[in-house]
Parts: sequence; C-alpha cells; structure tokens
Amino acid sequence: MKKINTAIVMLLVNLMFFLPAYAQNDESPKNRRYLNPVFEQTVRTANIVYGEAINKDGKKEQLKLRLFEPKGDTAIKRVLFILTPGGGFVQHGDNWMDAFGEQMARAGYVVAINRYRLASAINSPESYGDALFKAVADQKTVIKFFVKDAQGENQYRIDTDNIFIGGHSAGAITSMHTAYIDENDELAKFMADALKNNGGLEKAKAKGKPAYVIRGVINLSGLLTNINILDADEPALLNIHGDLDKVVPIGTSAMGGYGSIPIHEQAKKVGLVSELHVIHGAAHNDTAEPELCEECIPLTKRFMFEIIKSSANKTSD
Repeated sequence: MKKINTAIVMLLVNLMFFLPAYAQNDESPKNRRYLNPVFEQTVRTANIVYGEAINKDGKKEQLKLRLFEPKGDTAIKRVLFILTPGGGFVQHGDNWMDAFGEQMARAGYVVAINRYRLASAINSPESYGDALFKAVADQKTVIKFFVKDAQGENQYRIDTDNIFIGGHSAGAITSMHTAYIDENDELAKFMADALKNNGGLEKAKAKGKPAYVIRGVINLSGLLTNINILDADEPALLNIHGDLDKVVPIGTSAMGGYGSIPIHEQAKKVGLVSELHVIHGAAHNDTAEPELCEECIPLTKRFMFEIIKSSANKTSD
C-alpha cells in the first residue's frame, strides 16, 4: 500500500513540475498565437499614409490605412494581414471592419485596414474594371509600404514571408485579383485595358528570394467575373459566404459573376488549395461583422494558422 501511495505522490509531483511549463508554452492550446486571443488589448493607429495616387477627380490623393497591433507584443517578426473593406468601390467607412481587425490583432496578427481610391459610379464594364484595378494597385502599394519598412526601419516588425490579404465584397474581389492575375491569364478587353491603364502587372523579378510572399487570400462574400485566373501553386484561398446573400450571390449570378461556390469548385479543379464555408442564414454584410457571423473570425484564424504552421515546417525541413 505504501508503494502505491509513493507512486501517486511522485506522479503528482511530476505533474506539478511540468504543467506550469506547459501552460506558458506558446504551443499550448491556450497560448497558441495566430489561432487564439492571446493578447488582452490592441493598439489602433489611424491615418497612416501608405502612398499617394491620382484619384477620380484627377487630383493626387493620400492613401491611408489604420493599423491594429497586439498591445505589449515583443515578437520581432509578425504575420501581416491586409484587410480591405467593401463598399462597392464607391464608398468607405472610418470604422468599417474595425471589429474584425481588432479581434485578429488579439490573436497576434498585425492588421492593416486600407482605404483605396473610389469610383464615382460602377455603371459599365469599363467603370468596374477601372475601379477594380485602381483598388488592386492601391492594395499592392500597401504591401510595398510594409516591405519597404521591413527592409529599413522595421517599425512594424513584419515577417514579409508571411503576408495574407483579403477583404469583404469589393475588398475580396480586389484581393483575389491582386493574388491571382498573371501574364498567362486571358482577360476580357475591358479588363485588360483597365489593368494596363492602372499600372499593369509587375515585371518578373530576377531569380532568387522574393521580396515578400502572399501565403493566403481571404474571400468574404466576394466574386470573380473570370474564374480562369485561378491556377495551382498560387496562394491558398479561404471562401466564406452567406447563402442568403442577395448582393453577391454565393453561386453564379444572372449578370455573369461567380460567387464563392463556383470559385471554390474551380480552385479545386485546377489544384489550388481552397476552403469553402457556407454561412447558413447569412446576408451579404454578415461575413464582415463578428456579431452577425460568430464563426467567421475563428474560421479565418484557423485557415491562416494552419498555413503559417505548414510554411514554418517546410522552412525547417
């Protein structure tokens, strides 16, 4: 009996010794950065100028973003999530998607919510293409802003090998075109002309390590007019879409747009890593509002966390 009691005591001692160390380990379930809310507070910095460009009025416009960072974070290299809100390419909001950005930052992400140049109206294929590729050009400018900082002052402590882009509605459309259009894609004339008029594609860099890597794209209630821009070996894609979306239907619309279901199906067909999550009973804006879509942020964090973990394992091999 004494031997049994001694064994139990030794087991309890061992547990008491190891459990505190495990509780402080970043790999413990509770403290798993990029998956769970490991920071209690965040810091929001508004009106950061990331660039300037000519707007719809022919004037030079300062392009601004607001940044969410985890408060008290000491990590030297941090994952960047560029989050681009919707608004039909014709309107912005000073706080639109702030709740989304704040919750992602609590998990350790640095979240940049960017404004982009707006159109006066989207009433023709040509005006749509022009608005889209202005937004794409501006999103690329955001990326370059953080890459340049990382190569110099390193104020924002970004890991340029781990950048995610995404957004809601028009922001999702922007992000998918930023990530997936390349020189091999055949575009309708109005799209090809708009792309050319707004800077075209970036020239291929010389062989070697790229300046940055886009690891994944988050599509919240977005669409594509040409699903053939999706190819294998491009950034992984997460699609979250409400089945009651009347603005951007989750399937194929009568106007020729492809929602998240056909986007996901095409991605799987060509071998692109893709996830689809249908939010039952959700309308168009619900996927951008944490209070209306409680699962949207957990799904986004899980998707990004798995990619970060996978890329880290490949680097260590």
